[in-house]
Amino acid sequence: MYKINHTTTNELSRVQEKITKELASEKIIQDIYEYIFQSKGKKTRALIALLASQSKKLKPLKRIELASIIELLHTATLVHDDVVDQSKLRRGEKSVNQVWNNSYSVLMGDFIYSKAFMLMMKLDRPAILKELAGATNDIARGEIIQLNLFENYLHLDLDGLLKVSYLKTGRLFEAAAKTGAMLADSSKADVKSFGLLGKTLGIAFQIQDDILDYESLHINTGKPALQDFQEGKITFPLFYALKHSANDDQKFLLEHLGKKKLTKTIKNRVFNLVRSDMPMKCSQTLLDSYISKAKKSLEKVNHHSCYNEMLNLIMFSSQRKS
Repeated sequence: MYKINHTTTNELSRVQEKITKELASEKIIQDIYEYIFQSKGKKTRALIALLASQSKKLKPLKRIELASIIELLHTATLVHDDVVDQSKLRRGEKSVNQVWNNSYSVLMGDFIYSKAFMLMMKLDRPAILKELAGATNDIARGEIIQLNLFENYLHLDLDGLLKVSYLKTGRLFEAAAKTGAMLADSSKADVKSFGLLGKTLGIAFQIQDDILDYESLHINTGKPALQDFQEGKITFPLFYALKHSANDDQKFLLEHLGKKKLTKTIKNRVFNLVRSDMPMKCSQTLLDSYISKAKKSLEKVNHHSCYNEMLNLIMFSSQRKS
């Protein structure tokens, strides 16, 4: 479990309070909004913004507002993702599209996005607004590219997977770190280093997420077993399994990829193929390389007050089980 200091814990609590105050007067919107934010989640992206923005010259309220914006943007993408993926669960609870329906989910995601942009305007920092607007656009672009890649999986390569991982996950990590540094009026060099740190850490975070999908059959990771596989997603472990498996095993994996109903026998065979030595070794090597890149970027800002906490976060990201 990642441990953060008392001050940062309090700041994350204030982020949660800020978010839950951003309600509308209509009861249906209140009900859905409160349902979405009843689960506090890890708030990793908000945490990165808080850490990168640490400064004695900056009022805490501005940092809380930025972290809240980051968390709202992230949550909006999750609500939309659940519609695209037809997911039934989110953080161990029924997803919004299951409790209400897809129409409510799409519109609620839009509502949360608009709340984030309203808070951005209050920051009155055009450069930060430009960065976050760009990140939001890139995340949507990543979703579209991912859909196309998975529909044309025979042409899928590692560069394509890494691009999707950057756009869908690494991009908001990057924006969180970069805008945090920008808010604190850090030097251009430090802003660049924080941005690269966020980018590489975000990609590492996604690789670990992909690995955990193939552990959830036997350990509690907080998500349904083989969720990515049943949603038809070719993630890093499956990519390497397809690359290194015999033809019959490749055929078996592709035949069952995207099927919503799998027997226990089929699930176990999928698990054993993807969790075999070579796919896991390749996935772990890739993860280690991005963790190493994140550490190198952090070393360039080793003078910053967040150094130790950020280093702990990097190490936790490579070892987490949920």
